[in-house]
Amino acid sequence: MANRLKAYVRRTILDSAKEGAWPKRRRTEESTRIAFMDAMRGTDTGWWSDLIYTADMLEMSHRYRNDIAAALSEYRDASGESYTYRERYSGDGPDRTAEDILSALMRRKAWTYAEYQDAEAPSAPVSALIGLRFAVEWYAGELAREYCPDL
Repeated sequence: MANRLKAYVRRTILDSAKEGAWPKRRRTEESTRIAFMDAMRGTDTGWWSDLIYTADMLEMSHRYRNDIAAALSEYRDASGESYTYRERYSGDGPDRTAEDILSALMRRKAWTYAEYQDAEAPSAPVSALIGLRFAVEWYAGELAREYCPDL
């Protein structure tokens, strides 16, 4: 089974590299390098235009749930430990483990925006979004090693 999320990440970055090579019609080595540098700055920068709106991301996290699980597994195999997300700035939020993310992705239907906003609901929709962001960043780094080994 092909990894559709990794294909999405590749397609998005290489399309950006092609646009960055303008007026040429094909991507160049330099435009590819710049596109990967921009893409690897994180999914909260706005560069990933599909990862701006929460409702769309909740649907994407459901669609790509198997690929997110594969990214978490690859991370564990590469690092020797399970992924743990910690709040970057405030540090006062709960740690979210790979198990929390996998549990959030095991739903039959995608999380809705209303469930995401519900203050009394568990934090599973947030864990699903964190999983999507992690997997996109993981695959961007993996592809960068393939396309731009000098990065």
